[in-house]
Amino acid sequence: MKKFIITLFTIAFPLLINAQSEGLIAKKSIKKTEQDMAMYTAPGAIPEENGKVVFKEIISFPGKTQEELYTKVAQWASFRYEANSVRGVYTDTDFFKNIEFAQVKSANKQEGTIQCQGAEELIFSIKPLAKNFTQAFYLLNLDIKDGQIAFNLHTLSFNVDQGAGEFVRISAEDWITDKEALNKKGKLRRIPGKFRVKTIDLVAELKREISEAVNQ
Repeated sequence: MKKFIITLFTIAFPLLINAQSEGLIAKKSIKKTEQDMAMYTAPGAIPEENGKVVFKEIISFPGKTQEELYTKVAQWASFRYEANSVRGVYTDTDFFKNIEFAQVKSANKQEGTIQCQGAEELIFSIKPLAKNFTQAFYLLNLDIKDGQIAFNLHTLSFNVDQGAGEFVRISAEDWITDKEALNKKGKLRRIPGKFRVKTIDLVAELKREISEAVNQ
């Protein structure tokens, strides 16, 4: 019996190591400190405009022409919003998986405009043989001019797990705003709170990717 157990472990151990590298039994994500969490619970961290969740920012690139910016951002968008694409493994900080609805909806070089349709998985955590995730859907408008890109992410919603394999589409306005995701003490509510955190991280990551693509 003891020999059988040793043999079984010898066979299973490499499989467990491989599974961990692929995220099947992934390492726990690093917990955020109270200082880190402050950015997620700050009033207005999820910006609203006329009752809608809208993330807007002008990203400056001094000395870059509209043509230079457009060429690099269009190339980035074509890869970032490729349907059914996967980058990295679950343990990577930059892991993402696009689903079939992801696409670049429009691109006009002359006007310097690009609109992307985001449709991707946001991973909350990975446990043995299971992952906790949502599917996020949004539109990203990029208006490119000499020296700047106007970033505008809007029309955001999520597929929220109701259990038993059922998902309900819920808008960001009804799920991650201050009113919906923060309790009376200004702390994150358990379920909508994690959606709020992942959304803020997603927006920051997209802006980082754009800046990196332009400066390559």
